[in-house]
Amino acid sequence: MADMDKAYELYKGGFNCGQIVATFLSGPCGFDEREARAGLAGFGGGMHCGENCSAVIGGVSSLGMYCGQRDPGDDAAKKKIGEMTEAFTQAFREKHGSLSCSDLCTGDLHACASYIDTAESIVKELITKDKEN
Repeated sequence: MADMDKAYELYKGGFNCGQIVATFLSGPCGFDEREARAGLAGFGGGMHCGENCSAVIGGVSSLGMYCGQRDPGDDAAKKKIGEMTEAFTQAFREKHGSLSCSDLCTGDLHACASYIDTAESIVKELITKDKEN
C-alpha cells in the first residue's frame, strides 16, 4: 500500500501522480527516482489535457524500467513489457473503470490517492509474479 503521507508531501512539493508512483516503485523496479520524476514531469493532469491518468503512466513507465528493453533486438524484454503493460492496464481499468484522467480525477490528491495506490500495488504484484517465474 502506498504511503499516502509521503504521497501528499510529494504532491504539495509539486509532483504529479505519475511522479509519485515512480518514486514509490523506483526501488522494486531498480531505477533512480529523481530521473524518473524528471521524465514524468509533463504527464500530470493526463498530459495536461485530461488524457491518460498520470498514475497509470507512472506505472507503465516503471514497468518499462523494470523490463529493461534498452537494446535493439531485445525481443524478450519487448515481449515482457507488452504482456506486463496489458496486465497492468486491464487490472487498473477493471478496478477503476477507466485509464483517463478526465474520467477519474478531480485534480485533488485525495481523490487520486486510490489511483496511486492501485498503480503501485498492481506493478508490485506483477513484478512479484515475474520474479517467481
